[in-house]
Amino acid sequence: MRLRMLAHAIKVWNENTGALSHLEIEPLPHQIHLVHHILASCNFNWLIADDVGLGKTIETGMLLHALRQRDLVKRVLLITPAGLTKQWQEELYHKFKLEDFEIYNEDFFINEPRQWKMHDYVIGSMDRLKQADHLESLLQAEHWDLVIFDEGHRLSRRQYGQKLDSSDRYDLAKSLRSQTKHMLLLSATPHQGMQDKFVALLELLRPERRTELMALNLRPEILHDMMFRNHKADVTDADGNFIFQGKITSALQVPSSPESIEFDKTLQDYLRKGYDAGEAAGRTGNAIGFVMTVYRKLAASSAAAIHRALCNRLQRLLDENASSALEYELRDQRYFGEWEEQFASDAREFFAGEVQLLKNLIAEADSLRVHDLKLTLFLEGIIGKIDSDEKVLIFTEYRTTQNYLQEALAEHYGRDQVELINGSMQHSERREAIKRFEEQGRFLISTEAGGEGINLQSKCHIMVNYDLPWNPMRLVQRIGRLYRYGQRKKVVVFNIQQSDSLDQSIVDLMYERIDSVVTDLAEVQRHEFNEGLKDEILGEFAELIDVEDILQQATKLGIDRTRERIDEALNQARTAVAKQRELFAHAATSDPNELRDELAITLDHLYSFVLGMFEQLGIEVLERIHKERLLRIRLPEQVMRDLGLSPRGSQRMDVTLDRMLAANRPGTHMLDLHSKLMQYMLGKACEYDFGGLAASLNAPNLGEGALFGGMLRWQGPQGKRMRQEFVAILVNEGGARLNSIEGSQWLLTPAEHSIQQPEAQASRLLFNAAEEIASSRLADISGRYLVPESLDWAAAGWTQQH
Repeated sequence: MRLRMLAHAIKVWNENTGALSHLEIEPLPHQIHLVHHILASCNFNWLIADDVGLGKTIETGMLLHALRQRDLVKRVLLITPAGLTKQWQEELYHKFKLEDFEIYNEDFFINEPRQWKMHDYVIGSMDRLKQADHLESLLQAEHWDLVIFDEGHRLSRRQYGQKLDSSDRYDLAKSLRSQTKHMLLLSATPHQGMQDKFVALLELLRPERRTELMALNLRPEILHDMMFRNHKADVTDADGNFIFQGKITSALQVPSSPESIEFDKTLQDYLRKGYDAGEAAGRTGNAIGFVMTVYRKLAASSAAAIHRALCNRLQRLLDENASSALEYELRDQRYFGEWEEQFASDAREFFAGEVQLLKNLIAEADSLRVHDLKLTLFLEGIIGKIDSDEKVLIFTEYRTTQNYLQEALAEHYGRDQVELINGSMQHSERREAIKRFEEQGRFLISTEAGGEGINLQSKCHIMVNYDLPWNPMRLVQRIGRLYRYGQRKKVVVFNIQQSDSLDQSIVDLMYERIDSVVTDLAEVQRHEFNEGLKDEILGEFAELIDVEDILQQATKLGIDRTRERIDEALNQARTAVAKQRELFAHAATSDPNELRDELAITLDHLYSFVLGMFEQLGIEVLERIHKERLLRIRLPEQVMRDLGLSPRGSQRMDVTLDRMLAANRPGTHMLDLHSKLMQYMLGKACEYDFGGLAASLNAPNLGEGALFGGMLRWQGPQGKRMRQEFVAILVNEGGARLNSIEGSQWLLTPAEHSIQQPEAQASRLLFNAAEEIASSRLADISGRYLVPESLDWAAAGWTQQH
C-alpha cells in the first residue's frame, strides 16, 4: 500500500511541478513554486519576470516537461535572440531530455508551408522570423499549442497620444498571438520605466483584458494572474539557506601621467570640433556625432583600441579610392561594441584641419601605449595578486582591447592559459573556449556579445572589468555571468577607473551616484540592509539611465553642468523605479504556503520508493558506496526481460539519485523520471495486481483510524483533464487531515503489517470523513479554468494505536 501511494504521489508531483523530470537540474523551491503556480492556474499565458540569474531556462524546461506529461502541448515554438538559439536547444536536451527541438533555418528548412507540420518543436531567431518572407511562411503553419518568447522586453510597442508605434519584433508576436492559445514571455526587465511598453507586453498575453490593462495603475492587482516574479533577495535552497553569497566590488584607480593628461586634452579638442561639425550638417551630421561617441568609448577602453581606430580613420582620409558613403545603421545592441570599432566612417574630413589633428592624436596615443599604466595596474595590481589556482573572467567591450590583453597575459602566463570569446565566433567555438577555460585555462576574456548567455558560476568567482560600459545595465549583465544560482563563493569584481579622462571621470561619478541611490532605495524598501535586494534594484535602475546622452552633452556643458544632468537623470530614475516596484508588488511570487495543502515529494521519498520496489521486484542491492548515494544492484531475469534487456547482458548496474554523482561517474544510471527502470517500477506499483489496495497497518504514529490515498482530478470548461493531485488523508481522533506531516513521514518508512481489522461501522465513518475533506479540496481548487472531474481512491489502510 505504501509503495502504491508513493508511486501515485511521485508521478503526480512531477506532473504538477516538473521537479523530478530530470534530476540533473536540482530544482530550487522558487522554481518549483513558479511552475506549480502556473500549472495550477490552468491559464498558460504568463510573463515570467524573475531576476537575472534565477533560472528562467530551468523554469521553462520544467514547465514544458510538465505540460507534455499532461498531454497539454504537442506543438511548441520557442523564439529567442539569434545568439541563444543553440544554447536553448542544448540546455533543453541536456537538462530535460527534450530532444525534439529543431532550430529553424539551421536544422531544417521550409520550402513549402505544408512542411511545417513535420516540425512540432521549433526554436527560431526573432530577428529572422520577423522578416517578411519568413513570417509569411510561419503564419501558414498549423496552430501552436504554446509560443514562448525569450527576452520578451525586446518586443517593443510605444504609445504617442492615440498613435501606436510597434517594432517588427512586436508585430511578429502579435501575428503569432492568433496562431496559439498560450503564450509565455520571459524577461527580467519587462518594464524599463515605460508603462505603455509594459502594458503592450501584457496585452500580448491577455488581449481579451485590454480595457483593464489600460487602467493598470488603478487596478494593479490584475497583475497577480498574468505576471510571476521571483526576487534574488528572497530565494533559498531546499534547506532555507539564501542562495546568493553576496559580492565584493573594488574600484582601482589608474595612476595619473603626463601622457594621458595631454592625450585627453587633444582628444577633447577633436571631439568638440567633430560635434560642432555634426550639428552644422543638420540631420546628415548625426553620423559624425556617432563617430565621436565611438572614439570616446574606445579611448576609455584602452590605448590600443583608440590608437587603431584613429589610424584607420587617417588611412581612410588619405586613401584616394575610399568610398565617401557613410555606413551608419542601428545594430543589435549586444553587438554594438564589436561593430563600432569596425565602423567605416566618411572618407572626407569632418572639419578643416582634421588630418593634422589626427596625426597629433595618433602620436600621443602611441606614447600612451608605450607607457600604459592601465595595463600595468591590470597585470601587477590585480592579476599578479590573485592566487594562481583561481580562474578570472575579464570583460571588455572591444575586440582590439581583447586581443591586446590576450597578448599581455600570454606573455606572462602562456598562451594556453588565455581563452577568448566574442561575437565573431560560432556557438560551438565559444563552447569549446569555455570548456578549455574551465578545465585547464586561467583567464577568459569576453566581449559583451561573447558573454551573451554564458554561465560560469561553477568554476569562477572573480571578474575584472577592464573598461566600464556606458550602459550600467550591461555591467549588471556582466556580473550576472558569475553572480547566479550555483555560485558557491562570494563574487569578487574589480573595476578599473581612470581619472585623467574627462569621460571616464563622468562614468565613474555616474556609477558612484547610482550605487548611492540604489543603496538608499534598498534601505527604504526594508528595515535591514539586504545585498540581494540592492542588486535587484540596481538591475531595475540601471536600465533607466542614458549615460551616452549625458556624456555627449558633457563635452559642451562642462563638469558642473554635467553633474546637474546626472542628478536630474537619477531623480527621474528613482521615481520610475519606486513606481515600478509598487506595481510589481502585485505580481505573483513564490509562496511556500501555496503548497501547504499538497503532498510534497522530496528526494527522501524517491529513495524510500526505490529501495522498497527493489525488495518487491527481487532486485538485489549488492553494495552501497559513496556515502550510500550509489547503489550497485543486480537485476533478476524477469526484470531484464520486462525492460527489453538481453538476459545474456550484464545484470549488474550502478544507480543513483544524486545528480553530481551521476555526472561525474560515466556509466552510472540516474534514477529520475526519465529513467526506464524508474518508469518500470512506477508502472508496476500502480498496477491492480501489485496489491496494496487495502491494508491493515501497524503505525502507532498515525494514531487509531485510517489512512486513505486518493486521486483528485479537474477538467477545463471544454471537458479536457487539466489537473490532478494525489492526496493522503489521515483520519483519527484529531479529525480528518489532508496531506498531514504524519502521513508524509509514514510514506518514508517501510510499513509493518497488522492483523487487527476494524469494525464495519467504524470503517464507514472513517471513509465518510475522508470523502468529505477530499470533496472540499476539489471544490476549493475549482474556478474560472477548472471544474471538478472525479475522486478515485487508490489505497486505504486501517491504523491502530497498539
